[in-house]
Amino acid sequence: MAIKTKSIASLPLSVIVALIVTSLLFIAIPLLTKISTMKKSKEKVQHVLITQRKPPPPPEPEKEEKLEEQKKQEAPKKAQQKQRMPQPKLNIPSSGLSANMSGTIQISGLLKSDFKVSDSLFVSAFNLNEVDQPPRILRAMQPRYPFEAQQKGIEGRVTVRFVVDANGQAQEPEVSKVEPKDVEGIFEESALAVVKKYKFRPAMKGGKAVDCIVNLPIKYSVSE
Repeated sequence: MAIKTKSIASLPLSVIVALIVTSLLFIAIPLLTKISTMKKSKEKVQHVLITQRKPPPPPEPEKEEKLEEQKKQEAPKKAQQKQRMPQPKLNIPSSGLSANMSGTIQISGLLKSDFKVSDSLFVSAFNLNEVDQPPRILRAMQPRYPFEAQQKGIEGRVTVRFVVDANGQAQEPEVSKVEPKDVEGIFEESALAVVKKYKFRPAMKGGKAVDCIVNLPIKYSVSE
């Protein structure tokens, strides 16, 4: 009895393809595994080294004592140098100051921020002969005549000295003269009050309005 053997050519096509794919897988899997292991072995691992510095040794007790002694010796020297520093002096010519302020002024080491020579406008204001245009009266007011003096017919004249500031206002009025002498104490208060109500055109110097000192006579007459 003869046994019939099937040849590969007689097998179906699908079976042949399956056999080929299976054989390829068995060959490819070991190759892929080997390749991946080789790549991993070739990769370099970078190691970070951390070095810890040791703290400097503490100074010896003898050196610390020497440093303290040096500091103690230097402290009084610095204090002496501060005491020996001379106070600054400011030399101002007598022409720029009044008669009782000329000479050398000793300046203290600590000056106050609100230090002022004088708050009066009379110190910095110009005189009439020092300005280009003197002040002019824009609005004059009649003074109040004291009732008792008017009833008794007492007349007089009071000259008031004041500063016309750059805004045309009368500042710091003061009585400079009373005529006649026997009417002193009668008209002064009225004269000082009325001057403050005056309005002026300020004095001009160099094209700018400036403070100027003015003497204004105010007459008290019963007939007027």
